[in-house]
Amino acid sequence: MKKIRTVAVFFLYVSAVVMCLHTPDVLGAEEPGNWRGTYDEVMLWINFGILAFVLIKFGRTPLMNFLKGRREEVAREIKRAEQEKEKIEDRVREASELISESESRFAELRQKIIDQGEKRKAEVIEDARQQSQMMLETAKQRIDNRILQEKDKFRSELIDQAVAVATRKLPEAITPEDDQKFVDQYVTAAMEN
Repeated sequence: MKKIRTVAVFFLYVSAVVMCLHTPDVLGAEEPGNWRGTYDEVMLWINFGILAFVLIKFGRTPLMNFLKGRREEVAREIKRAEQEKEKIEDRVREASELISESESRFAELRQKIIDQGEKRKAEVIEDARQQSQMMLETAKQRIDNRILQEKDKFRSELIDQAVAVATRKLPEAITPEDDQKFVDQYVTAAMEN
């Protein structure tokens, strides 16, 4: 109630000051009978004061309630916006944590892949070394086998040629006495067995 009186007194003082500012024109006028302009202006300020009083007296509570409601609504909006901001900041924090975790997992995965690649490379090299060793041994066995085959072939050809030479020269060199000797040796050998 005290505030209403203070506001009303303030408006009265303001209206009085404004009237005083306009009265020099009225007092300084040459026609003393022209009071209608001054009356209109005074009535305008009185009406303004009445309007201000009515607005303050009857409109103050609804206006204050409206402003309080608006303030509470704005406060709720600010609080909701701050909560959303906190949620978003939490999401950003979680996303940055996930990114850092994924980067570390990526580095671990990359290192694991490199290690597996190195291991596989060593296995492939070892397999190739073993295969080449087996191929060398197989080739050596083939060569040895081929050499044996060629030796056997050469030996059989040599024997065939020796037999051919012997069959040509032996009939001329063997006498009937040699024939008898061979027969006797054969019979002796057959009896011993």
